[in-house]
Amino acid sequence: MWETLLQDLRYGLRMLAKNPGFTAVAVFSLALAIGGNTTVFGWIQSVLLHPLPGVADQDRLIAVETRMPDGTLHTSSYPDYKDYRGHNQVFSGVIGVEMMPVNMSLKNDDRQVERVWGEIVSGNTFDVLGVHAALGRTFAPDEDQVIEAHPVVVLSHRLWTNKFGSDPSVVGKTIRLNAHPFTVIGIAPKEFQGDIVGIQAAFWVPMMMQPQVMPGESLEQRTPTFVHILGRLKPGVSLQQAQADMSTLASQLQREYPDSNKNVGAIVNPLWKAHYGAQSVLLPVLLFLSVVTMLVLLIACANVANLLLARATVREKEIAIRSALGAGRARLIRQFLVESILLALLGGAGGILIAFWATSFLGVAIPATHFPIGLPVEINYPVLLFALLLSLLTGIAFGLAPAILVSRPDVNTSLKGGGRSSSGMGRHRLRDLLVVSEMVLALVMMIGAGLLVRSLRHAEDTSPGFVTNHVLLASFDLRSNGYSSAQARDFYEQLRERLATVPGVQSTSLERFVPLWFYGRGETRPDIEGYVPRQGESMDIDYNDVGPDYFTTMKIPVVRGREFTRLDRNDAPFVCIINQTMARRFWPDENPIGRRLNMSDRWWTIVGVVKDIKYHSMNESSESFLYLPRFQTSGTDANLLVRASADLAALATTVQQEVRAIDPGVVMLEWSDLDSLFHISLSSARTAATLALAVAFLGLLLAAIGIYGVLSYSVGQRTHEIGLRVALGAQPGDILRLVVGQGMLLAFTGLALGIVAALAATRFMSSLLFGVTATDPLTFAGVALMLSAVAFAACYVPARRAMRVDPLVALRYE
Repeated sequence: MWETLLQDLRYGLRMLAKNPGFTAVAVFSLALAIGGNTTVFGWIQSVLLHPLPGVADQDRLIAVETRMPDGTLHTSSYPDYKDYRGHNQVFSGVIGVEMMPVNMSLKNDDRQVERVWGEIVSGNTFDVLGVHAALGRTFAPDEDQVIEAHPVVVLSHRLWTNKFGSDPSVVGKTIRLNAHPFTVIGIAPKEFQGDIVGIQAAFWVPMMMQPQVMPGESLEQRTPTFVHILGRLKPGVSLQQAQADMSTLASQLQREYPDSNKNVGAIVNPLWKAHYGAQSVLLPVLLFLSVVTMLVLLIACANVANLLLARATVREKEIAIRSALGAGRARLIRQFLVESILLALLGGAGGILIAFWATSFLGVAIPATHFPIGLPVEINYPVLLFALLLSLLTGIAFGLAPAILVSRPDVNTSLKGGGRSSSGMGRHRLRDLLVVSEMVLALVMMIGAGLLVRSLRHAEDTSPGFVTNHVLLASFDLRSNGYSSAQARDFYEQLRERLATVPGVQSTSLERFVPLWFYGRGETRPDIEGYVPRQGESMDIDYNDVGPDYFTTMKIPVVRGREFTRLDRNDAPFVCIINQTMARRFWPDENPIGRRLNMSDRWWTIVGVVKDIKYHSMNESSESFLYLPRFQTSGTDANLLVRASADLAALATTVQQEVRAIDPGVVMLEWSDLDSLFHISLSSARTAATLALAVAFLGLLLAAIGIYGVLSYSVGQRTHEIGLRVALGAQPGDILRLVVGQGMLLAFTGLALGIVAALAATRFMSSLLFGVTATDPLTFAGVALMLSAVAFAACYVPARRAMRVDPLVALRYE
């Protein structure tokens, strides 16, 4: 058996080398398809399956998240974390972690600070994760017991290299975080970047140092606060058992602490399903890419199978001779499968090269943000093994049907016919079916991509309800500088007063959440005076904290009442502004000005109604929304908005100068113009449209190659027939219509079936589209015309070759 297998391998390699054109087209098609699937699997491996570099046994790590009464997932409180850690029966270790920014200075000079992101973690974090220091040590158990008792820090390898030049003597030295001294006790290993997927931490400090690195939070408050919880399952414990145990503990906490934990539960999830981290953003993108790259692989398989069938026609005489000499059907099938698998392995090798080049493209799916994003995607052994298995399966998939068909030759007819005119009807039908299938898949992919592109264009050209141009947005968080809410209010008011005197500045304001941005939103559940909710009606309403002149700065029309002024402070009556949808919902045919609602045990009086805008996405339906005065709510963070006719880059420098004049220790986190942020907010739609379009064109290319390959082999097979036609008076136009007509008949059949399939498939895209229906006739017509043109081009090239057939040469060849 091994000897004959080696013979098959040698013969298969000779046959592929003897037909370089066929081999090149097949390998190229397979390399594109296998490379795309391998790239996506590499992304899934790095983002979903093993998302924390340097952490041991990641498949046993799960996220424990707090389920709020309305069903949303939230981070937990530190007291709840301690109870979960101390009383569970399913985890060998439970850690708490949170990402936070600090002002870091390497010297005893708090005027030269740098904004860096690190993690505040429970003292057992490194032990539970199985991470050991590359230099020095990690936290000792007693360093996470008493608040503010042990100001120690572990630095990331990246920070140690970039800021300290990999100097080993840095261990034992002091750096300052938020103006507080911390002693460096260790350097983390190079591959470890933290506990939150996709975020590169620069340092780690014990949870007990919260007052210094995260002022404004609380380690004593039991209402869900800031702690992300990760647990390592004990051997033999399933996810279902862990969920049952955590649900029991959450129920106990509900009974013990009804004021803070009423209807608050616990949910356990694999890391890839956690509601935070890069995987929560990339999961839908990766699922989408998995589907479309698999469709491309199907097109490639159909393409190569068709080429094999067309080539098998030329090899009919060879097959007949083999059969006449005693080769059994199993022997013939094995020979053809060996050749198919060799093709697939060559395509897989090319696909791996493509994957090595394409892995870095995952970063385009992550929107621009001030978070330190890190996605260390690599082609490792599991990815290489996936490429190998996919190549083998692909070789069997596209090679089996042709092998079965050609392994039943009509020996007498084939030997008489010379291998050009005696192919069976079953083989022709399969070839036609494969071409039609390629066209159907390509058309569905192209229509889906076209709808996404048109939706994106429409979203970019549509106003979100506010004017985005000529507005500078600068982000601040004064918590790291030790500011209280009252001190932060005074700082922002003083900054606005200074900026009002800058030439070109038209108006300034503040907001806590940026409309249409990716993270951060306020949600409240107000009691509306005089309104009784219907059974099952949700009273959850999103809100934003905004400053004086906000609606003037954003150019959002005020339709009734007034907007906020600098007099709306804590010592004044509490007021709010609502949008038109909220006014129509709760006070139809009435004037809502002067009406009241209760939030956080305070009564707020409505003083204005403004027009609706897009708050979370461009394709959202109208929803109730609430605005609160920034200086009547607590908090030290804010986004400064400056509408100006001046150059925004120069204005950003001016803002930073004015900030330093007030407090040299305050750092502007980032700045941008609001128009750029609006376009960045569409990045997920842009990424989906771009990737869908790229993959769809890949499918289109493969389908065109399939049509061209089939017709090219058909022309070669019919050389004698075409020569006879020309000898009998057929004109070049007749030959052109013969060949092109054969290909276009298949193409139009595929287009007709593809339109029906697309009408069914695009119904599931309705929620992703904005301003375009899932059955948009312009998209369907445009894609159909494009595919028709591509199909005609693929048919025309072999038709031109058929038109140049010399009848004397063709007949002499017979």
